[in-house]
Order: sequence, then C-alpha cells, then structure tokens
Amino acid sequence: MAHPPISEFPSATKWLSQFNSADRAAAASLLDAMVLLNEEQVSRAIREQIYELCKMRKGKHRRMALYAEREFSTAAAFQSELKPDRNGKIRMRAVGRTAAAVRPIRGGSRVGSEGWVSFIISQAQEAWPNTIMNHPGPDLIRGKTSPPGTMVIVTDFIGSGSRVRAMLDVFWAVPSVRAWHSRKYIDFKIIAAAATMDGMAAIRKHRVKPDVLVQSVVPTIRTFPDWKKSSEWLSLINRYGPDAGRGASRYGFGGQGALVALSYRLPNNTPALIHNSSEVWHALYVGPAPDDLRPAFGIRTEAEMLASAAEATGVSFADRLTPADASLVLILSLMRGRWRNGKEIALAERTGLSVPDVWGILRRALKQRLLTPSGRLTDAGQSTLAAGRKNERRRPDIPTNPEPYYPTQLRTPRGPSSTRRPPGRP
Repeated sequence: MAHPPISEFPSATKWLSQFNSADRAAAASLLDAMVLLNEEQVSRAIREQIYELCKMRKGKHRRMALYAEREFSTAAAFQSELKPDRNGKIRMRAVGRTAAAVRPIRGGSRVGSEGWVSFIISQAQEAWPNTIMNHPGPDLIRGKTSPPGTMVIVTDFIGSGSRVRAMLDVFWAVPSVRAWHSRKYIDFKIIAAAATMDGMAAIRKHRVKPDVLVQSVVPTIRTFPDWKKSSEWLSLINRYGPDAGRGASRYGFGGQGALVALSYRLPNNTPALIHNSSEVWHALYVGPAPDDLRPAFGIRTEAEMLASAAEATGVSFADRLTPADASLVLILSLMRGRWRNGKEIALAERTGLSVPDVWGILRRALKQRLLTPSGRLTDAGQSTLAAGRKNERRRPDIPTNPEPYYPTQLRTPRGPSSTRRPPGRP
C-alpha cells in the first residue's frame, strides 16, 4: 500500500504549524521533494557497491583497503618514523598494523554513522576475506603477499565533500602514502550510498583524483528542476528557522540546501529550518526519525518511484504501461544529444532513480536498439517514445462562421492568364 507524502505525517504537520498559513503549502512541497533513505537502503547500497568492486578485482593487487569516513584528531592518518630504506638511506616511513579505531565524536560518548559503516566493512570482509582488508595500517599495506592496490573510503552520504577531502588530506600527509600513489602502487576510490553532484565534483578535484561511486544522487535546492518551487523554498529559508547551527548556515553546510533525509539522522547539509532547533524553532526531528515518520521511509515500489520521477520531470506515461516499459520511456524522454561521461549521474539526479537502475535501463535500450552507442535515439527509439508517452496536445478549435459568404459574381481576369511565376520577389 502506498504511503502518504511525508508532509502529511503528524511530526511533519507539527513542523509545518510553525509557518504562516500562506507559506505552508510551499513548506510541505519542500518536505515532499526530499529523498528519503532508511538504514536498510543505505546499508544495501554500500554493500552492493563494495561487492561489485570485489567481483572486478583481479591480479596481484586485487585486494582493497577499506576505511570508514571519519574525522581524524591527527594531521596524518598513520604515524611515521625515521628508518633506513633498502639502500641504507634514512627516510620517513609509515608504521603500524592497523589504522586508528573509530572513536566517539569529539570526546563524547556517541559514535556517529562511521561506527555503523565500520560494521558494514567488517561484514564485507567476512564475505570477501581474500579481497577486502579492514582498516589496515602501513605494515599490512606494504606486505609482500597480496598488498592492496586500492584504498577505499566508505561513507553513507556525501554532502559538500569536505569531510572526505579532509580524510584524503590526512592520508596524503603520510610520506609513504604519497610514495605509493606516485609509483602507482595504489589508487583511491570513494563509496557512498548517496551524494550531491557538488560533493562528488569537489572530491574528484582532490590531488589524488579518486573515483567516486554512489548509488543515489541527491538534488539540492539550487539544482532542483522546478525553479519556481526552488525560489519559493529559498524565500522560506530566508524568513524562517535559525540563522545557523550544527556548523551550517541557513542554507545548510556548504550553502547546499541538500534535499535528503536519512531515517537515522538529518544531515546538516539540509536547510537549517529542517535540521536545526533553537529556542523558538524546532527541527523536523533530531537524531533518528520519530516512530510516526518511520512509514515515510519505507522502501518505495517501482511504480511509486516511476510516478515520482515522472512528476518531477514532466513526463506523462501512456495508459497501461508496465513499469519496465515506463522506465524506458522516462529515460528516453530525457536523452538530449550525444552521450557524455557523467550523464548517468545527471539522469539519476533528475529522476530520483539510483545510478545502477539508470545504467540498467540504458543497457536495455542499447540491447533493443532504441539508442545508438553514442546515445542518440534511433527510429525505433522515437517510435517507442511516441507510443509510450501520453499525447496531451490538443488540436486547436477553429471557429466557423454560421453565415458563410458565397460570391455571386466572378470577375474576368485582367490580361492573359499564365501558369508561369513572374521573376523576382512578389
């Protein structure tokens, strides 16, 4: 059974009561535009991407060193000591068998989502013991038998990308890591369940040029396709809620205004009026979502996801389309011009579908020859698109004259008649 939008649940209704009556519809649409992810969806997304990487790994350097994304209290990820190299020259050399353990946040008693991600990594290592290394230190990384060829940072959500970049920096601060990377012994990858496009772009610009792998692309207010709604939301953010909090401005950390809610926390990349409380304002929720909101984070059916994507993109499906055919029509409708790298990310952001789902639809379209290898629609693709979309264009009504005019006389044409067109412009 389809659940109502999140704005209709009691906790959301209480949050909406803080707005003037004239602004509540816009505030409700802001909530309903958010991507909702629960614990199982995030865990599954991370595991699937780790396992997919494991299947692709071959050769001597097939192993991967996995690390949960977190803050470091030191400037470097590993300790280094002066030690002689094989030629007897004294050099700084990273030492230790394991990386620093995940510690409570800023000296408190609570471990954040990085503790949960570390548990997922431990489970993955049990499933792939010959491929995955769990938070190894330098002594294990430089091991003579099956050393890792890739260092992977794993996280649940990438907002601005600043925390992942900071973690890459503490790895880069280790002389041994710089040497391994320059000699192409290792490369870097980032795995996340969800991310914004700005966050992914910021991480890819880091000096180590990591690959960024995500399953769900989260829109932001700035990139939301409906500019009228985004303008209304910006107006709400400027007039309601706290000025700052949780290290973020009104627009969220990094000024992003990310449209995402996780069932176990609200990222501070979301607007402050959603995630932050003050003396005169209360957040949508703090910590895990309250019980009454839990149904809103249920796994959507394929039909629900397609209906939401169709509404967001303005695509109208013809009647009685199967979900598989509707997904084809949706993606074919959004194809514009030739294919380019990263287009699957843009399609995922616009539709709300996961990146693997978009790839699956594209592979099906190529197999059925609805798309050319360069990404252009074929004649068969155009026919499929025409048959699968609802034709909402109406023929114009042509007014008729109730008293039509009929000539009673015909004038004799002047001069000789000719079928030849006179030269020059008329």
